[in-house]
Amino acid sequence: MSTRILHCSTSVENYNICIEQQVAGFSHRGPQPHDLIYLVVKVGKKTLCGARFKLDKLTNLKPWPDGDRYKHTLSLKELEYCKPFDIALLSQVGGKSWSIKYIQGSKPISDQLACDLLNKEFISNKIDKFIPFELDTFILPGTEAKALVDLTDALIELPPLTRDSIKIQATISKIGEGMGLKVWLPKSDRTRVFEVWVPKQGSVLNDLPLNYDFDTLKTIENIDVLWISGRTIIRAFEVEHTTSIYSGILRMADLMALQPNLSIKAHIVAPVERKEKVMHELSRPVFKHMLAPSCTFISYDSIEELAQQKMLKFIKDSILDDLSESALDSITKDAIV
Repeated sequence: MSTRILHCSTSVENYNICIEQQVAGFSHRGPQPHDLIYLVVKVGKKTLCGARFKLDKLTNLKPWPDGDRYKHTLSLKELEYCKPFDIALLSQVGGKSWSIKYIQGSKPISDQLACDLLNKEFISNKIDKFIPFELDTFILPGTEAKALVDLTDALIELPPLTRDSIKIQATISKIGEGMGLKVWLPKSDRTRVFEVWVPKQGSVLNDLPLNYDFDTLKTIENIDVLWISGRTIIRAFEVEHTTSIYSGILRMADLMALQPNLSIKAHIVAPVERKEKVMHELSRPVFKHMLAPSCTFISYDSIEELAQQKMLKFIKDSILDDLSESALDSITKDAIV
């Protein structure tokens, strides 16, 4: 087993997607299953680490916007999180050329002192949840130290149950349960969702009752909420998190690409003020033929209003068709204009 650093350069989006979809990509085939990886991204002038994991099985998933550049992708296991810390501390053992020694090409770190220093710093900052960075995270020169403290403290001190996206994820689950459907949640999200919603016994599935290949199941397992009846996915929901809308849409696109004959009604759920952004993404040429016909926008407000219905058990899931908005309508209007 080797210890390596995977540097996402300045792509906060790629950094967040690695953890969201539990997959790591490399430009060469050096990294192997069971290798320990420290995930880092450059924010301002600092190179920050907020997660580490071990590599698991080879996969064909490449969920990043620039996924084609990664020739070697593996799923993740044993994920751990920490308050983001600057790995420039490696200069203490590697000198001025520490980045070349330890980061370049995700090479194995042969210096045990460097491995021990990383481990010690990670353990001292360890927390129980991932801290994603906003896509527009920007730190002014000269304010890095204070800005980093403010950023991490704000995210850590915010109780998970107050996060709007977690509340909506829980609300969607509650609605599905009320309609008599089974619910699937990513296992990494369940602790946070269950702080908001207490499901009835047996309503949340422990295993997906689906027979698909490994890559398809890995994609499906990471979708924010699934409503399932028997062995059929009735609805799939991606709730906007602190990462970009693009990553949720990309996960849906991956699913449709892996199983083009799969008939699933998919929804991107976001605040109403983000509707235009969702429609824009769904209307991209790469998505509009694959996703626009079956993936729609639903606002947070619509989900919350539906949850207030007292007789959900008598309401069909098709009500969501009335609450959702299709990008196809926007595409058609643009074409007419």
